[in-house]
Amino acid sequence: MEGIKKQKEPILLPTYFKIIGVIIIILALTTAIVIKAMQIELLPSQKELFRVFTMNAFLLGLLLVAWSRDKIEDEMTVFMRLKAMAWTFTWAVLYVILKPIGDLIFDDPVEILTGQEVVMSMLFIYLITYIFQKRWR
Repeated sequence: MEGIKKQKEPILLPTYFKIIGVIIIILALTTAIVIKAMQIELLPSQKELFRVFTMNAFLLGLLLVAWSRDKIEDEMTVFMRLKAMAWTFTWAVLYVILKPIGDLIFDDPVEILTGQEVVMSMLFIYLITYIFQKRWR
């Protein structure tokens, strides 16, 4: 096993990608708010395309924020990231299982979750869990 090197740190993006991610999130939200507030009429196909692009931009921004290195990245932050990922994965499984059951209980039409909805909830839960862990360490 000579050729295999042990990696000591996780592969993360540089710190400045957090700023880029926040800018992308703000641009996506601002664009959506402006379109809604100005009541710009879009064709149904344009509306769906706009929704998909806005959602994807928002997801990209969240991903960049989540996957960016902190100014101080040590074993403790790596462990906190791992714990946040574990909670996120657990949340996603429970969300996918319990959402349709909740729809049935409250007599709502059962909707199939999209990948974007699941990924967005996972990124939110990851970021919230990781931020709270950092605050309380």
